[in-house]
Amino acid sequence: MPRPLRAATTSSRSSPRSMSRQARATRSPVSQASGVVPSWGIAMAGVHQLWAYDPEGGTVGVAAGTTNEGLVDGPGAEAWFAQPSGLAATADRLWLADSETSALRWVDLDGAVHTAVGTGLFDFGHRDGAAEQALFQHPLGVTALPDGSVAVSDTYNHALRRYDPATGEVTTLATDLREPSDAVLVGDDIVVVESARHRLTRLRLPEEAVRVESVAHRTQRAATEVTPGALKLDVIFQAPAGQKLDVRYGPSTRLLVSSTPPELLLGGEGAGTDLSRALELNPAVMEGVLHVSAMAASCDDDPAGGTSRSKTGGEYPACHVHQQDWGVPVRLTEGGADRLPLVLAGMDD
Repeated sequence: MPRPLRAATTSSRSSPRSMSRQARATRSPVSQASGVVPSWGIAMAGVHQLWAYDPEGGTVGVAAGTTNEGLVDGPGAEAWFAQPSGLAATADRLWLADSETSALRWVDLDGAVHTAVGTGLFDFGHRDGAAEQALFQHPLGVTALPDGSVAVSDTYNHALRRYDPATGEVTTLATDLREPSDAVLVGDDIVVVESARHRLTRLRLPEEAVRVESVAHRTQRAATEVTPGALKLDVIFQAPAGQKLDVRYGPSTRLLVSSTPPELLLGGEGAGTDLSRALELNPAVMEGVLHVSAMAASCDDDPAGGTSRSKTGGEYPACHVHQQDWGVPVRLTEGGADRLPLVLAGMDD
């Protein structure tokens, strides 16, 4: 069996919400018997993927995730994440805090993705007990503990939680922490990053957990009634004032569409560069969710019409990436809308 490897994350002065959009890295578990060189796992929150860095080959590539936002387990190439953030490696798995699904998940040595705690984008709260009904709220960090369990920095519950894979139970280790975003072991103590207090707090790992009252929430976007058959999807993007789409090196927009269940879409799924797309909805599937991910890159414009320059006087313009993911519940109804507008930036005229 491989030995546990120490984890590391990138530093940030950002808020916990913006921190979850940044990449975090940790060394992944590998089989020493196979002779494979250890790689580093990288949590790519903004594109909902896990990447891997091979220090021997000097290469970086996608290890898991489709860029669709959601909670789907299975082989790495088919799994969905939602802003994966904190990582922690043990001998046989890579733990990760999947922030937007308020979930604790893990990757096994074969690259398959599993969920320990969490059910999806719309369920969150503070509930201890059996993992299948336990709840977190936007956790950003996870820390492997010596007994094989993991501590979860449960950011928006202002708590430090614990999941024990041996019992399948979730407990609360500490409360009254202000937006904890990560933690690290130091001897018999655990040092917690309290982001909203701008401080490190050192705690003794308790022998018994703290009892808290259960709180659960579910949010759900109302279903949009659309007509069966042809549906026009329009992602609205207008570059902010003083910026323009930069097409010098090819298209600067990207659109990815899929659905749950997959049978909902008869046509129009997949990736492309046009922010408008004709979809074909299956009249035999009365309701489902359209998953839409859009990206557009804009750069500072030169009002004189010449070569763009940055506002700081550099040779190249400052460029900005605009990205948004939507999960749009739809209900197929005769007489429903035949156009679905989603605003990335600007106004829908």
